[in-house]
Amino acid sequence: MKLTFLLLLLCATAPSAWGWSNHTVGSYLALQELPALRDAPQVEVEPLEQFLTKQYPAVLALLEQQETFARAHFAQYPPRPDKLKLPAVPSDNLRHDFLTALRINPEIHLAMVIQPLPGKDLPEREHLQANQVMVEQTLSPWNRQRFIVITEHEKVAPLAVLASAADEPDYGHDINLFSDNPGNVGALYGFGPQPFGDARFQYSSQAPFHMGFFHESPVVYAAAGFLERSWPDWRAYQYMGLARLAFASGHPYWGYRFLGWGLHHIQDLTQPYHAKPLPGVDLASLLLLEGKAIAGFAEDKQASIERVATRHMEVEKYQSTWLRRLLRAGQPHPMLAAYVDVAQDKTYPPYSVDYLREVVSAESVNDSAVFDEAIGQWLETAPVSSDFSSGNQLHREDFDHPALNQQLFKLLGHFGSHSRIYVSAGLAP
Repeated sequence: MKLTFLLLLLCATAPSAWGWSNHTVGSYLALQELPALRDAPQVEVEPLEQFLTKQYPAVLALLEQQETFARAHFAQYPPRPDKLKLPAVPSDNLRHDFLTALRINPEIHLAMVIQPLPGKDLPEREHLQANQVMVEQTLSPWNRQRFIVITEHEKVAPLAVLASAADEPDYGHDINLFSDNPGNVGALYGFGPQPFGDARFQYSSQAPFHMGFFHESPVVYAAAGFLERSWPDWRAYQYMGLARLAFASGHPYWGYRFLGWGLHHIQDLTQPYHAKPLPGVDLASLLLLEGKAIAGFAEDKQASIERVATRHMEVEKYQSTWLRRLLRAGQPHPMLAAYVDVAQDKTYPPYSVDYLREVVSAESVNDSAVFDEAIGQWLETAPVSSDFSSGNQLHREDFDHPALNQQLFKLLGHFGSHSRIYVSAGLAP
């Protein structure tokens, strides 16, 4: 019971809004030289309803196949209530029926936009504000992003569609889906109570779909079974299937967009704080912390809680701020090179439905303790900012922290490799 409480506190305090801040920027960098994208023709923008209308029987069949597979394959998978199945005959509200059958937030905007790279904002084009693109506005870097409106029948580059879509799952897809969340769908979707996440932040209910603690000790799972209730691998599987269907049926715009949605969940798990609830704390140390707390000395436990939250948040700001400055400077740099380095791609196994769990997550867990230690060393010499906006405005930061930078370049290399492997699998015939 005590161990469960400590883990619950730590998971609740850890920021869960994002992994690597803006997935679009990283996706542009990681995928820009992938031949299947680089050489692909532009695609025509189409509304979701058009895709669903033309491919309704195929979409219905796919979702039923996916549900059957998910019930048999994914651990702790909560079966989809039968009443959420797509109706045999399309209704007048195709979008709502489709989104609820997927069990994502039916209130998402699904805005027709693309994001440019920093410094390429195309001010002559119509732009949307962040609150026109995402369901929930949060304290995040989103107020610095640019959303360029695209219109039906317009031709756009596949990379722009896919990279922009890779950020979309943070715009509300997985918010308020649990039975104890606000709103109407939590009581219908069958996920039960929210297993972890910080209730102080309205976006935190997405955490169990964007984080996955798949490699903990049996002792930890025995004491804190809620850690097993997370499904980023299921989301990546859902969207991969939809992407392949869209490509095969002549709807490449939605093929790239669905593929970007799934890519988001792969990329999230390359961030060690999304794969390990307590980086740098082994089981023995965890039990010692709780033992001291039981004896009346809870200071170390509280310090561990604050450490996890601070390090996760601060390293995201550090990397995001640095990356934007590098892109605006337009000069070669090891961070930019890490995203595009294909040398490691062939060292990984082929993509499979278990790739996120067995390859991406396992790798992040292995890197988590060293990464956490490097962040701690950096924070001993760097001021902690109060939020993302002020972090982006810090001019005192020189980014001269070799141990931390080495870890960041390594992890961003993983981000790039796994992004290319997932996308290549989605684009394969």
